[in-house]
Amino acid sequence: RSAASRCHECPWQRLERLREEVPDVPFQMLLRGANAVGYTNYPDNLVYRFCKQAAASGIDVFRVFDSLNYLENLKLGIEAAGEAGGFVEAAICYTGDITDPSKGKYTLDYYLEYARQLAQLGVHSIAIKDMAGLLKPRAAALLVGAIRKELPDMLIHVHSHDTAGNSLASMLSAAEAGADGVDVA
Repeated sequence: RSAASRCHECPWQRLERLREEVPDVPFQMLLRGANAVGYTNYPDNLVYRFCKQAAASGIDVFRVFDSLNYLENLKLGIEAAGEAGGFVEAAICYTGDITDPSKGKYTLDYYLEYARQLAQLGVHSIAIKDMAGLLKPRAAALLVGAIRKELPDMLIHVHSHDTAGNSLASMLSAAEAGADGVDVA
């Protein structure tokens, strides 16, 4: 978005130039389901065309998410990225505290059921997306371990924003519990 609005460049051409210079490193993007890379829903054909162009220009991995874990909003992005030939990583947006049962809706069972539903959609991997830095080490171990037990062949990736200052410990716990990858940048 910045390439077009600030630098007056074609973002596809920029991506294609990067791909030429870095041919062996997978490129990943975030896709907001039916919202693509914007903040409003777009027509289905636009999302499909966007994913097709993104893949053609060099995107390999599509991390598809909805900040409210609304499955219906994710389906379009998952289907469009898959049809474009991308590696589809569906994200579970983490909030709450699964180690405290009094915290309401966002329990371990809630996240496990959501992971099951994502797997049924045929995604290649599942990311636990901790957008607010709320994933504590114990919760990371519980969640990753439970998903690993429930979906033993699913790739699990964990991403956290270090807002609370505990993501390093959480990433170590996630790795020890069976995560296949963690974001460390």
